[in-house]
Amino acid sequence: MGNLLHKLQKHPRITTSVLALAVFASGAVGLHLWKEYHLRAARQALDSYAFEEAQRHLNQCLAIPFRNDAVYLLAAQTARRRDSYQESSEYLAACQQEQGITKAVALERLLLAAQQGELDGVEGPLRDHLGDEDPESVLILEALAKGYYLRCWRTEALECLNKLLHLQPGHPQALLLRARLKEEMNPDSGADVLGDYEKVLEVTSSFEARLGRARALYRLGRPLEALVQYQLLLGPGEADAQVLLGLARCRFNLGEVDAVRMLLEELLQQHPDQWEAFLERGRLELHAGQATEAEKWLRRAVDLAPRCEIGPLRALGQCLQSQHKDEEARDCFARLDRRQTDLLQVDLLTFQANRDPSNVALRYEIADKLMHLDRVRDRVAVLYHVLDQQPRHGPAHAALADYFEQLGQPDLAARHRRAATQTIPAR
Repeated sequence: MGNLLHKLQKHPRITTSVLALAVFASGAVGLHLWKEYHLRAARQALDSYAFEEAQRHLNQCLAIPFRNDAVYLLAAQTARRRDSYQESSEYLAACQQEQGITKAVALERLLLAAQQGELDGVEGPLRDHLGDEDPESVLILEALAKGYYLRCWRTEALECLNKLLHLQPGHPQALLLRARLKEEMNPDSGADVLGDYEKVLEVTSSFEARLGRARALYRLGRPLEALVQYQLLLGPGEADAQVLLGLARCRFNLGEVDAVRMLLEELLQQHPDQWEAFLERGRLELHAGQATEAEKWLRRAVDLAPRCEIGPLRALGQCLQSQHKDEEARDCFARLDRRQTDLLQVDLLTFQANRDPSNVALRYEIADKLMHLDRVRDRVAVLYHVLDQQPRHGPAHAALADYFEQLGQPDLAARHRRAATQTIPAR
């Protein structure tokens, strides 16, 4: 049977029909053959980091009415690696129902918790389990890196990713996450990040990696090369907002003003709330000497932009100033100063909190200010810091429950919601 499967997999065009005939021709034997084929295909897909493909094959396995405990475990692991946490939890529950809490099930539960940022009581055992020769080290490093990233523990996440890439240099998801981290830690990063995106594209045609490559080329002052990469990302139907925005910026850099205007019009037709498009259109009109027209676009950019973004306010102030609307310009620059003061205050409070890590009230004050500034991920990281110091902090649990509900993780949201009702109030 194994030899037959091996031969069939060399001819994917006939595999499905041949196996389907085998199912009808041989009953239970055919079902086992069908299941074994999909299980082997799933494992091959996992070896190639093709998690979506692996999940499709595992779903075919689970549709066959035989004992599925091993398949449920692999499906739970695959769903977690795809960041589908609710799905992973359901598969894991089914696996546990069939075989109880085995060592493998217990480890997968630890990995699921860690990957969602629930590191208390989990991080230490997982780190103790790490070893270059341990086949589970890759899974542990993946989960820890994502958990650290969720908490904005960027140094720890980067450390895990570097270890993971030492074990598996071509791991595309690790390379993508490392590139994303580097961009967060240094928005002007170029060559180093470009290298990671290029390595991803050696093994997969990831849209995120191709977009990252185009973005990195633009930051490196290579707009013509970036333009080519952005154009390759265009397809039929509605275009991705970041692709159109990148194209517009490249065209502007190359002096193609009419093309920029057309791209921004297309972008705003497809994505009418894209604040960066309004900002770029305002800058374009200001550059063309059309300050009155620019003002309209820049005011809309200010209304839509997250409060941590100061670029729209600065551009609007300059636009008003160029029209000699001095009072309105002063008001705009005053708002800009307040916004910059708020951002600076968060940095100062964070510095104080790092010197006084047990000051829970100060941490929660920082979380409130980050919410006001629309810095969602940073706020989540601070909320976890609050719970590290005071695990029964009700408002922090409630805030995380709201966050995970919006993220589509109802199990994790429910856990924090329960904790919020059973804990002490903020102090």
